Amino acid sequence: MTRFSSRAICALVCAVLFLSVPLHDARAVSGIRDTEIERMMWEYATPILQAAGVPKNEVEIYLLSDPSINAFVTRGSSMYIHTGLLLEADRPAQVIGVLAHEIGHIAGGHVARMGDAFAAARTPMLVTMGLGLIAMAAGSPDAGMALLSSGQHIAERTILAHSRVQESAADQAAITYLERIGQSGRGLVEVTEKFRHMEVLSARNQNPYVRTHPLSSDRIQALTNRVEESPYADRRETRAQLFAFDMMQAKLYAFLNRPDLVFYKYPKSSMSQPARYARAIAYFRDPDIDAAVAEVKSLIEDYPDNPYFQELMGQILFESGRTAEAIPYHQRSVELMPDAPLLRINLAQAMLATEDISLNQSAIDHLRIAIRDEATNSFAWHQLAIAYAREENVGLANLATAERYFYNRRMPQAMGFAKRAQLTLDKGSPEWQRAADIMQVALLEQERNK
Repeated sequence: MTRFSSRAICALVCAVLFLSVPLHDARAVSGIRDTEIERMMWEYATPILQAAGVPKNEVEIYLLSDPSINAFVTRGSSMYIHTGLLLEADRPAQVIGVLAHEIGHIAGGHVARMGDAFAAARTPMLVTMGLGLIAMAAGSPDAGMALLSSGQHIAERTILAHSRVQESAADQAAITYLERIGQSGRGLVEVTEKFRHMEVLSARNQNPYVRTHPLSSDRIQALTNRVEESPYADRRETRAQLFAFDMMQAKLYAFLNRPDLVFYKYPKSSMSQPARYARAIAYFRDPDIDAAVAEVKSLIEDYPDNPYFQELMGQILFESGRTAEAIPYHQRSVELMPDAPLLRINLAQAMLATEDISLNQSAIDHLRIAIRDEATNSFAWHQLAIAYAREENVGLANLATAERYFYNRRMPQAMGFAKRAQLTLDKGSPEWQRAADIMQVALLEQERNK
């Protein structure tokens, strides 16, 4: 008879717990940045946040390059939106409905409360699974395996029940917020209807939205009833909203798909603005720079005050090595949208790439303005370090490099460059003190990691 020590039982419990955790697809997911798309998401989210009583400055929105239809929130009120949701949505109301639902989770503190669900599930699960391991050690493998399986099912039922309650609460909160801002909630119903049939599939075949937002017929019916009772149930999007949405989808599709697919979806026979926008990007990525430039020029001639067309032209010229030609377009984009930090960073990058020292101070000015709103943008700090180095301002160059590593969470390097910065900065100055702060935070994080 094989005997199990208490240590072996604990190890086996840990192994079973590890195997019971659902694993995400092994697919690379990266964040993307784009002023046009980010602005649209904030335009959708801001009135909902106000209706929910959630301060806008406490929320962050991130775009993830992932083809699956999904959105979710994490601790710290961070909202993540998959590009798949933006591309597969039929209209703005569907995205707006999903954002309202996620804001319902934020306002309800649901992410923080998930710890309660795990705590509630952990004790009965461990007790049942522990009894199973004891039964196996005592020579009853069948009974032991049954108890192990039962323990896992207890945990799953507890957590899923908690999750379904939160999902229903977020639905109802979303409709309340949408009513407060005079919008229909039918978009949210349409999204849930898309996945009604998927809940019967295995987790491997389900869309991530179904796995992270458990559905049920009762939940969908309750949501539908609430929407149809709203005085705004039949309210539709404005023409401007639909047009901006089509432009966003054209841009996103063109950057994320092969050029041949883009040309198929947006053929040359179509002279609509979204089609021309998509084709310009596809030509750029093909690459057929002359065709891309010609397409964007036609858009700028028709819409000279569109900052995103100016930005795209600047990007095409810059990335094809025509740096000096790119600068006027990036400058125009900043003139048209001076409060967009990413546009200023593009302009500063182009200025620095020319290696024209007469443009150096202007690049510094643009970067410092951008960093006011993009303090965590490590690329902006890297560009600022280059600019300060060219000015032979070693202290500020080292401090900017320290900031770059700090926001990349590379604390040893951040501490090293902060120390170097202090050697040439005036002691007690704001810059010297910032270097000290970086050193202190980096040291504390290193201690925690130990």
